[in-house]
Amino acid sequence: MQRAVSISVAVALFSAGIGVFVFLCFGSLWQARAVAPSGVFPTEYDAAYAGANFHTAPPKLVLRAQEPVAVLWDTYGKDYWACYVRTSNGTRGWVLCTYLVT
Repeated sequence: MQRAVSISVAVALFSAGIGVFVFLCFGSLWQARAVAPSGVFPTEYDAAYAGANFHTAPPKLVLRAQEPVAVLWDTYGKDYWACYVRTSNGTRGWVLCTYLVT
């Protein structure tokens, strides 16, 4: 009986470890498209304040309208909702989630 419980616990821990690894590597993989041309920035802060007068950081690249991206994860701030995305060419960066649609 103890052996069966030990094996069950080991299998459960292994499965949980695989799940965590997959999530960290690939994220939730929410598929989205850009609504309009929007910049992909290296930091969450740059994406959040891209349209502000005081912001001068250039984007890593600009998504074309209707360009597909995979959303790996998202985060909220006081005044924004930012998504960490992977583009079709493999570039990763931050974009405002309000510029994306499913």
